[in-house]
Amino acid sequence: VKNAAEAIGSDPQGEIVLSTAFRPGIRVSVPGTQDRVSLPLEFCVRDNGPGVSEDILPILFDPFITTKPNGSGLGLALVAKIVGEHGGIIECDSTPRGTTFRILMPAWKETAHGVDEEAEGDRS
Repeated sequence: VKNAAEAIGSDPQGEIVLSTAFRPGIRVSVPGTQDRVSLPLEFCVRDNGPGVSEDILPILFDPFITTKPNGSGLGLALVAKIVGEHGGIIECDSTPRGTTFRILMPAWKETAHGVDEEAEGDRS
């Protein structure tokens, strides 16, 4: 949200949209395996700022990548690390007319034997 606010700056037409969704059909492949993981919880931050430069997009979540004069380049790298440690993924889609960050997270922990009962009890 902070990055979105900085992207739109003082533009009176600037807009930030936060959205959440439950998408039970979303499954992604785990690289290097035949496993597929359900990631039904979706969180999005969308803005109508100038977008992320195409040359930055492939490395956007790497540490120390920044386009800000006083930026550390650690914010998005830290977000990606935390999301990944919780079994989720983060994606960025950007055009010159806006950017959307989408986080997909599991609602429960899956194991080789199905849903982890301990995590299942935490779904309320």
